[in-house]
Amino acid sequence: MSLNVSALKNYLRTCDKAYLVHTGHAATVDYRGLLKRLASGRTTITMPDALAVIELLWMELRKALASGEIVKLPFGSFYLCASGTFDQADQPFVYGDKAHGHDIRLHFRPNRTEEMALAAETEVERGQIYDKQAPVLIRAASASSGEYLTGERGDYLALSGQRLKFDKTREDLGVWYLNGSEHRAARYATVTPGTVIAQVPPELEAGQYRVVVRTSPNGKDLKIATLPELVSIA
Repeated sequence: MSLNVSALKNYLRTCDKAYLVHTGHAATVDYRGLLKRLASGRTTITMPDALAVIELLWMELRKALASGEIVKLPFGSFYLCASGTFDQADQPFVYGDKAHGHDIRLHFRPNRTEEMALAAETEVERGQIYDKQAPVLIRAASASSGEYLTGERGDYLALSGQRLKFDKTREDLGVWYLNGSEHRAARYATVTPGTVIAQVPPELEAGQYRVVVRTSPNGKDLKIATLPELVSIA
């Protein structure tokens, strides 16, 4: 997996370049997924150990931040920043005062040395011109077992991404399984912009399949997203 960099048409009058750099991400790692990685890494800590350490770190981090301190970690610093306006110089600051925009936000400033090292390690994949209406497929997993890039005939496959929503009553839209021939999923448990849960057609033969989502945001033009990896159907 890699960081996807594509060209986005520029409509800003303040910039004279035709295109802007647009970034796309390979996947999202949730809290549980990160804990699994920590537990399966090159250490002897277990998943409960990792959970306890992270929760303790966040507890102490919150205490320090709420006390007005800047917390410096090896990879960067966390701090709170207040914003808003005053009518008088001695006016109290009241968090949540919408009339004056009083707010407090959590900020993170990365360690520049670590940031540069991370940038040098990053694998970049050059994408095509970015289409704001086109769907993006990021991840596929079995809806029942959660196993990545696998599914069973008749079971459901959970797809994650962006702008995936489509009209499932239209025969030309939906989720398709490609392996020499095309097979459209006829049943859908969920169809939202970020998640589609589609049945794996029972008639599929076991094998490797390319998964494609076809949408039509404006009701006329066809937009297509293809999952980069093949999905194993058993």
